[in-house]
Amino acid sequence: MKFCYFFLLITMVCLSAKSASTSVRMVIPGASAPFSVRNPFIEQLLVMVFAKQNITLELVDAPENITQGRALKELNSPDILDLTWSVTTVEREQNLTPIRIPIYQGFIGWRVFVINKNNQEKFSAIDNVEQLSKLLAIQRFDWPDYQIFLENNLKVDGSLPFSQMYKAIESGLADYFPRSVLEVTRELNELNSDKLTIEQTLLLKYPSSYYFFVGKNNTELAECIEKGFEIALADGSYQLLFQQHFGPALDILNLNERKILYLSSSLLPAQNPLMNER
Repeated sequence: MKFCYFFLLITMVCLSAKSASTSVRMVIPGASAPFSVRNPFIEQLLVMVFAKQNITLELVDAPENITQGRALKELNSPDILDLTWSVTTVEREQNLTPIRIPIYQGFIGWRVFVINKNNQEKFSAIDNVEQLSKLLAIQRFDWPDYQIFLENNLKVDGSLPFSQMYKAIESGLADYFPRSVLEVTRELNELNSDKLTIEQTLLLKYPSSYYFFVGKNNTELAECIEKGFEIALADGSYQLLFQQHFGPALDILNLNERKILYLSSSLLPAQNPLMNER
């Protein structure tokens, strides 16, 4: 697979040719079971970012299922992936090239819980992090969230693959699966499980930001994405896309009526924008 070399070459041309329309292909991680699309918002955002520069983007899923941790490692292998997106950490910014524009406006660190629908009562009685620590959460061991939970003395199981996490909540193997307020509604709608529901009373908050990442030496691609993203922010099209994807879902969650539990994090780089100040 040589998409990366081809894309890098075309990107350099596009950056210098403001009027010429170009079509390019970019390899990204595909969907993770049990979902058919990895992230519709991300895909539409990337298409928009390139369209702002008169570039038609064709997104190509990697030919095999790639976990988040592996995707980040493969970015420096030019035959595997061109780009991925993830929570930023000091280590990731040292090893890769981040595009430091928050994709999710800081909401990625706002978490509600997917729980078994029969367990709401035990969560309604929780008022603080210490009480929450008596219950078992699930996260992937290679997600930054896993480390954040450990730092805050919360019980968390990191051994399961993503495809088994919702099943673990259904079966009672774990008590709750923290999901971003931006992703939980879409995921549960697609799963259509009669055993799962969104916990109704709590909102977990910790500092976190999602960036696009490319390989350490792929500065041309990083600059191209940053340029198009800045245009989308300036003309309001990013904000419109964000509202279309997440506005109704955020309203449904009644965030203003929930008890907020705050967690700390040592993983963020010192200079890390959480919100798009536009």
